[in-house]
Amino acid sequence: MKKFICTLIATILLFCTYGQTALAQQSTAKPPVITVTHPLDALTPDEIKTAAELLRTSSAADKHSLFGAITLLEPPKADVLAWKTGMPIPRKALAIIRNLGLTSEAIVDLSANKVVQLTKRPGQHPMIMDRLWIRARDAFMADKRFVAALEKRGLKTGKTIFCTPNSAGYLPEDAYQGRHIVKIPCFTSENKLHPSIARPIEGLMGIVDAETGEVLAVHDREAVALPPAPPGYGEDLPKPDAPLKAVTISVDGNGNVKISENFKIQWLNWSMRARADKRAGVIISLVKFNDQGTFRDMAYQMNVAEMFVPYMDPNPTWAYRTFMDAGEFGLGYLMSSMQPGVDCPTTANFIDLTFPNDLGGTYTRPKALCVFERPTGDPAWRHYSASRKHVTGQPQTELVVRHTPTLGNYDYVIDYVFSPQGTIKLRIGSTGFDAVKSTAATDMESPTAEADTEFGALIAPYLIAPNHDHYFSFRLDLDVDGQANTLLQDSFLPTPIGEGGRKSLWTVKTRRFLKEGPVSADHTNGGRLLRLSNGKTRTRLKHNPSLWLNAHHDAQSILDLADPPQIRAGFASNQFWISKLKPDELWSAGLYPNLSTKDEGLPQFVADGEAIAGEDIVVWYTMGFRHLTRPEDFPFLPTFWHEMTIRPAFFFDRDPSMTFNPGIDRPKQ
Repeated sequence: MKKFICTLIATILLFCTYGQTALAQQSTAKPPVITVTHPLDALTPDEIKTAAELLRTSSAADKHSLFGAITLLEPPKADVLAWKTGMPIPRKALAIIRNLGLTSEAIVDLSANKVVQLTKRPGQHPMIMDRLWIRARDAFMADKRFVAALEKRGLKTGKTIFCTPNSAGYLPEDAYQGRHIVKIPCFTSENKLHPSIARPIEGLMGIVDAETGEVLAVHDREAVALPPAPPGYGEDLPKPDAPLKAVTISVDGNGNVKISENFKIQWLNWSMRARADKRAGVIISLVKFNDQGTFRDMAYQMNVAEMFVPYMDPNPTWAYRTFMDAGEFGLGYLMSSMQPGVDCPTTANFIDLTFPNDLGGTYTRPKALCVFERPTGDPAWRHYSASRKHVTGQPQTELVVRHTPTLGNYDYVIDYVFSPQGTIKLRIGSTGFDAVKSTAATDMESPTAEADTEFGALIAPYLIAPNHDHYFSFRLDLDVDGQANTLLQDSFLPTPIGEGGRKSLWTVKTRRFLKEGPVSADHTNGGRLLRLSNGKTRTRLKHNPSLWLNAHHDAQSILDLADPPQIRAGFASNQFWISKLKPDELWSAGLYPNLSTKDEGLPQFVADGEAIAGEDIVVWYTMGFRHLTRPEDFPFLPTFWHEMTIRPAFFFDRDPSMTFNPGIDRPKQ
């Protein structure tokens, strides 16, 4: 029980630690010595340090500069694909520098030890950085108006009061354009012995220039009295059930996963590379499948390219909460360490990842990536012969590559799953706990309950969880047997017939997408399948190999297209987009979504409508869902999974898992 309570305390306190999460988990150990083995390897600690030193000695930066990013500037795709072991490995870094209220970008040629390009980016803001986060928090908590607002609520400053700067989003009425602002809500942990009892201080919010520390405004609106904490906090927890007999995943010896170089991963017929990235979290590259001795291209690169989480409460202390977590904070920056036996099987391969910090150095997140194989408990394939009373089949096993960013109150379990059948699943599990606001209502018959729950649900006595959306945008540079690909849509159409007793059936009509743009929704009753196809290659059966894009969570944003948050996150208005590959089009909401006033991402990427048939193209997929909050979310949100499957279609000549041998003994039939 004590262990569970400590876990609860630690988790709830993460609600106030968007910036501090990274600080708390940074290792003070000496950075690991890493040797570059491939052009797509992440920058090493030495390379990051060298880049920062070159920027300072060249006057592109100085001792006061902060670095929103020092990251790998990838070589051109053609050069990467042509590279062979033993060839020189060109290394360049892209740095985003913030100094004296100005943003600039620099390209550092690490091979030549010089800064080769410096570009000013007026009006642009890098992601929120630790030093600025702390400066803003401390300035607000020292402001006399903040102290007075607490006193009005019968509270005093001290260890039980804490505040957490958030990204400010963009609302025209703020009138702080050009300033690097954050908005700061506050909380109280009412019980000194049990600081997990954290309650929002409603109606109180600060707006602070994080660079100067100037408190620009203190919103002191309606004060909600802080009633007793709801059941489920502190010592008031349900007793755990009697323990089950242990159910575990085990492997023989070291298992079948091979990890070499800088995170080259091999398993069964799969080969790929993983790379740590401050913004994306983990980038998966060079995904190939060994088809009877031939390694065939399936994906050049896959990663989360942005997130958009808009809350549906119009109160000014909530309406700004329209987070774009990847570009405003960084999924790698807020990646959490994983617990063996909870986040991943104890038999998993746990990998420490190194990230750049704001000062031109690095920090290491222990156990930030786990890679493991697991039996699913399902058949990979099977058939029962009634005459022989015999089942022919094999059990399914799959490979999982997982990382888990913790973004305030939410934890997102991000999986790339690979099967013997050649399928790839993109899965995101949402867990953690709901963001909440205080209320006087204890149940739905309380006098204020109906009004209080107009934009959310009463999930516990005194707690409202506002409704909200989640949108995860994946950038999928899929290569189907190479780069000359075309996006096709197979629509299922009801078709009347006049023969025999049948009146109708369905047929398939295929459409080719010829230009960049959003992939419009299919309005036929039968639905559709999208597939990426290579029209220049043929299988033994003379099919053009394809990959189906089976989307299982397809909610799209229904916010007004003129709503400022929606303008900034235009990618969320469509489930699929298609664009021609360009090296600087990497992020769904653009390179600088923090405090952006307009969309500089996908809608701009495809505005010129370039021809894409038979080209090297990128598919952008938005995995979206609406979170209608409920009491079952309290005190923790049970992991809610969402997924998309990339499935071979006409790619193989037969099911490649027919030869899969899981190597286990099965009872005789």
